[in-house]
Amino acid sequence: MPATIPADEHTNSESLVDRDSHFDGLYKTEQNLRVEGQAEGEIHCLGTLIVEQGARVKAKVTASNVTVAGELEGEVTCQDIFKITPTGQVEATVTASRLIVQEGGFYNGEFHMTKADGTRVEPPRTAAVSADDWRSYLPAVEPLSSDDGEPEEPD
Repeated sequence: MPATIPADEHTNSESLVDRDSHFDGLYKTEQNLRVEGQAEGEIHCLGTLIVEQGARVKAKVTASNVTVAGELEGEVTCQDIFKITPTGQVEATVTASRLIVQEGGFYNGEFHMTKADGTRVEPPRTAAVSADDWRSYLPAVEPLSSDDGEPEEPD
């Protein structure tokens, strides 16, 4: 009688790029993806992308969640949590609804926050200085004057 895998184990499976592997191209998975080696190109992961310590990913990434303990470079679109662990190093443009950088983690790049529905959060417009703003307590600055004692006109 052939062995069967229980249905609940199918949902917990993950793909693996092991320490001795190098992937270059388009990788698509409906499960989690764990990278222990190197991956380049484009990654579409409906689960969580995990970049292990010692791994290197240089790619355009789309995933539900991303956790980086190794190195990640590129462009990332993450539906929920983008997390950098203490050993993680990221140089990327990241779009996600939540960003977690643990102490020791490195992040260099742009971060664009999204709402739970995936729409981008626009930064607030700069408002005029109100009377209770800390800048209102600074002394007024006089315009620079020219050698003849007259205030300089702006160019």
